[in-house]
Amino acid sequence: MSLASALRAGQRLQPSELARRINTSGLRAYITNSAAPADAASTHHEQPQQLYHKQRAVIFPGQGSQFVGMGRDLFDKFAASRQVFEEVDSVLGFKLSDMIFRGDLQELTLTKNAQPAIVAVSMAGLRALEHDTGMAASKLFSFAMGHSVGEYSALITANAMSLADGIRLVRTRGESMQDAIKEREYAMSACILRKASIADVLAEVDRVQQEIAHEVDEVVQVANINSSSQIVLSGTRLAVDRALASLQSKRLAMRAVNLPVSAPFHCSLMAPAKRVLAARIAELSPIRDQGDWTIQVVSNVTAEPYATAEAAQRLLGEQVDRPVLWLQSMQFLKSKHGICRWGAMGPGNVVGNLVGKEFAKDIVRRLSDAAAITDFAAVLNRQTKRGF
Repeated sequence: MSLASALRAGQRLQPSELARRINTSGLRAYITNSAAPADAASTHHEQPQQLYHKQRAVIFPGQGSQFVGMGRDLFDKFAASRQVFEEVDSVLGFKLSDMIFRGDLQELTLTKNAQPAIVAVSMAGLRALEHDTGMAASKLFSFAMGHSVGEYSALITANAMSLADGIRLVRTRGESMQDAIKEREYAMSACILRKASIADVLAEVDRVQQEIAHEVDEVVQVANINSSSQIVLSGTRLAVDRALASLQSKRLAMRAVNLPVSAPFHCSLMAPAKRVLAARIAELSPIRDQGDWTIQVVSNVTAEPYATAEAAQRLLGEQVDRPVLWLQSMQFLKSKHGICRWGAMGPGNVVGNLVGKEFAKDIVRRLSDAAAITDFAAVLNRQTKRGF
């Protein structure tokens, strides 16, 4: 039975089975949307000092959230943030911070620059929050999760890898993704869905891919399943446009927005980048023993926490050409662990908005600048004094 058919029949898939089907059927990676929100009332019996930490997760954005000037207010206000930018510049051997604060947007958007830049700004924000509260991230959040390259920010936050190794890896990741593309037109488009099941959308994209399979090097795949109303298509421009037109003609999708990225991420076209990154990961062995981790980190590939350090290193390589299961990751934290408070750290508001639209009653803190981080730190400090 195909994955789309199984879903229409109401069959529930365990994450391990989901991961297997992603391996064997590529774009048919589906996020089970049957996870019910956690019953907030079930946690009311807990002591207040346990409640907020257990209900809070920190999330980080991926590529596409970059803009010139991001993080400059953090650099100006927090010594801890300045140290992050200085370390990143030192690791890379050039002033990425100058490009971030006052550079050219086209140059910053290049994958090799955007990825370490986003991680740098994300970590600068986190260090500012830790400084202002006087508490490590592990005292503030019980889970960490990042969208695509944001997963590296999550792993650094959890002490699963060092900032230096994280930056080295995302630089390699960005360079290899950039090098994987040829002289062709590519696209990534965020697609806003109508009231259609994601299973139907995946099946239609699959049908289009099969229809154009005879055309040389034409590829369209679902790269991200961001929410119950948004997916991202990735591939060659012709194939992506054809899939979008088909989704719209069949009233499965309303509109699409082209993303400001320079390569078609999370599809089979990234296979060469995966091999390069896997070799670099093997060389650095960056993931620390899991006993050193301070926070559980949810994997984009499996939508579950990493089970071992070895699994983390393997899945970071596989993540490059596999779909980002963001919806199921959110649902996992919500349904299995009662997460209902989200700290969206890093530039832009994309991941915070995705959570806010999916779980309208949840508390989402969009921690994208110094003022927001200072305000949140003040709230956390007041809660700490009250024993929360």
